[in-house]
Amino acid sequence: MLLKHSSVPLNFTPACRWACLTRKGFVTVTRKIIANFIYLKLQTMKQILVTVCLSLLFLIGYSQAKIRKLPTSINNPSMNVFAPFISLDGSTLLFTSDYADDGTLVYFSQRENADWKQPVELPKLLNSRTNFLKGYSLSADGKTIYISSIKSGGVGGYDLWASELKGASWGELKNLFLPINTKSHEACATFTTDGNTLYFMRCEKMSMQKGERCKIFVSHKKPTGQWEDPTELPANVNTGNSQTPRMMADAETLIFSSDKILPNKGGMDLYVTKLQNGAWSDPLPIEVANSEKDDQYVTAQANGRYLLKEAPGKFKSEIVEYLLPDDLRPRGVMKVDLNAKDPTGAPASAYVSITDLFNNKRIFSGKPEADGSFFFYLLEGGAYELSVDPEEGSFTYYSKQYDLMENTTLRNDKVEVVLKQLSDGDELILEALHFKPNGIELDHATSELRRLSRLIKSSPQLNFEIQVLLSGFVEDSVQSVPDLTEMVIDSTNVILEAVDTLGQLVTRDSLLVKTMYHNDRTEKQVNTIIDQLVTLGVDRKNLSLFVNARPEEVIENRRTTVKLVARAKK
Repeated sequence: MLLKHSSVPLNFTPACRWACLTRKGFVTVTRKIIANFIYLKLQTMKQILVTVCLSLLFLIGYSQAKIRKLPTSINNPSMNVFAPFISLDGSTLLFTSDYADDGTLVYFSQRENADWKQPVELPKLLNSRTNFLKGYSLSADGKTIYISSIKSGGVGGYDLWASELKGASWGELKNLFLPINTKSHEACATFTTDGNTLYFMRCEKMSMQKGERCKIFVSHKKPTGQWEDPTELPANVNTGNSQTPRMMADAETLIFSSDKILPNKGGMDLYVTKLQNGAWSDPLPIEVANSEKDDQYVTAQANGRYLLKEAPGKFKSEIVEYLLPDDLRPRGVMKVDLNAKDPTGAPASAYVSITDLFNNKRIFSGKPEADGSFFFYLLEGGAYELSVDPEEGSFTYYSKQYDLMENTTLRNDKVEVVLKQLSDGDELILEALHFKPNGIELDHATSELRRLSRLIKSSPQLNFEIQVLLSGFVEDSVQSVPDLTEMVIDSTNVILEAVDTLGQLVTRDSLLVKTMYHNDRTEKQVNTIIDQLVTLGVDRKNLSLFVNARPEEVIENRRTTVKLVARAKK
């Protein structure tokens, strides 16, 4: 059969889609598809295929590249860039450059969406010839910069100083004083994510370019906010000239440099040691980043997959990212930004707590900043519960659980919380209430049930409806998957006709039984929640239930949701 060319575009209108359901319509639409396909020029098809393939190869290659360069907004081909330091949340980057007329300056850039802004020079109070030029660092949120300087007003030698970012300006430098700073030389401060543990190097000799005969020290912050007397790291780390410590976000992986540890490719090489059961492991070299020259100043974001470091470029020194081998990579960390407000948008007074669900121990408790903001980090390999509780018992609360057991790419989370007086019609999604797989038993729900019972008992003017909503109802005639735990047996009486041995037509009654398996456990699950609340002192008369189960074709959208709905008493 000869197909004539058709120029009808492949625009499947509702009528066209309906036509496909009839034989005649199906043939018509098929002819149009084939005709349009033939009409496409071969060269055009090749171009499309080449473009798609190259795009896929680029995305795959870049996401798994062992070495990646930062964009030209940072790696300017007309100047050398050195010594990067990135904040753990990946929002702020410091680096030095020799572009200035009077020598090396420190530059500051912030990330906007996925792109780095044009770098700007740090102000003169931070860019001084009295500084140890590459000894700067940032706090976890990028809002405090630490430098080492021999400026007046210090304890002696090169001291550690701090400056906070206030709006768009950096504040006055403040000396960390004793016991951190001494008559020796201190530089390269690096902190754990909570800001309560400080690592730094202390050197016998230091100039603006380098330190000599250095050791790495650690100090912990007291409840009063003062620092304890620093202590040296053990001899397997401090072998005679250990410098430039960089504590990773997991608070257990320390990267540093040394020219006294073997193996060594030449000069200062980079090494990794890990804090395990209170002891530091023997350092291992970072082969992917070490060279015959000095390799010292490195940094990494919270996920810990790539190490930022200066390296020779085609024309100038550049900042590149090195993919860390799995055996050296620190555990990843997720940052959670939280904002607590009242219904008017004003900051809400609240208490924030984080609980380790493995041992049910609270690992943090505190209050948001004056503007309602708060941030924290969660370590890969654990499971945690976030709780934001109001000061008033009858106000709504917020809770959420994070399962970071899987070794996947951790994405930062932003949480907007509104705390308000509970009233008729309010609905709360209870994200921290969920059930064990294929069952009706609640999983890690003790704290959430206590919060929920407190809220209900503090609101005697209201009744409450507990809802369990299943999106992803499935049924089958056989128990094909473990999730099909429920069974429905349907029986029907039927009359069967048959011919007996005498050739006579006879009838008899028979029972036809049909068994179906399904996963709708919602009624049992909601009663589990109600029984637990009653045990905690909630009046059963104030509680009602609602359940619903519906199919869901998209596997990623299948879930069980638990909600609380407030109803005015009649």
